[in-house]
Amino acid sequence: MHVNSLTNIGLVRKANEDSFLTDKNRGLFVVADGMGGHEAGELASSIAIKTLDDFLTREVITNQKSKGLCQAIQKANELVNEESRLNTNCAGMGTTITAALLIDNMLYIAHIGDSRAYLVRDKTISLLTKDHSLVGELLRQGELTESEAYRHPHRNILTRALGTEREVEIDQVEIKINPGDLLLLCTDGLYNLVHDNEILREIIHNSSDMKKSVDQLVQIALDRGGVDNITIILVSCDEQ
Repeated sequence: MHVNSLTNIGLVRKANEDSFLTDKNRGLFVVADGMGGHEAGELASSIAIKTLDDFLTREVITNQKSKGLCQAIQKANELVNEESRLNTNCAGMGTTITAALLIDNMLYIAHIGDSRAYLVRDKTISLLTKDHSLVGELLRQGELTESEAYRHPHRNILTRALGTEREVEIDQVEIKINPGDLLLLCTDGLYNLVHDNEILREIIHNSSDMKKSVDQLVQIALDRGGVDNITIILVSCDEQ
């Protein structure tokens, strides 16, 4: 499997609470969106990203795969939670995290919060992660429609985040990757303003130009009055 990736960030706020990591040599791709105030949110997401970057060596990835990914996230949770308890300016801070490993034609995802991972395959788009948010819970319970969810005033309230508690539950996904598949990771700055079918349309329309796809998606969100920073990682999986 040969992996290519592109990342784009649309900055709306002066402080960027989004952090990300892309390393195609390790097959490691991560997005994180901090919470708890600008400085605290930025710190939380950066601690999480740095912890995964340091912990997930080639050896750990090769030998541990999804187990290593979850161990790295648990370590990040400990560090963010410790900082929030020791630093009064960071009390209550936390971050989303959506991390993906692409290795041996397999995709491993570990996820907390409401950043997202999508799989684009055969001109269809599938959401691989579950939003740990108030609106996400209401949707799953059938108490909101998709259109109502996009307009809900409390759609950014999280029910689970990395670092806010000493222990955290991690969602895991494991699927086989096919040649031509595309993986998209993003923060809520994108999908709160751009619907899934629109994301798919832009990716298909610019299928030969990944950079144009991510640039267009960021621009659509910005044109719709984006109030949050936007991070997108688009990864293509091709035969070697």
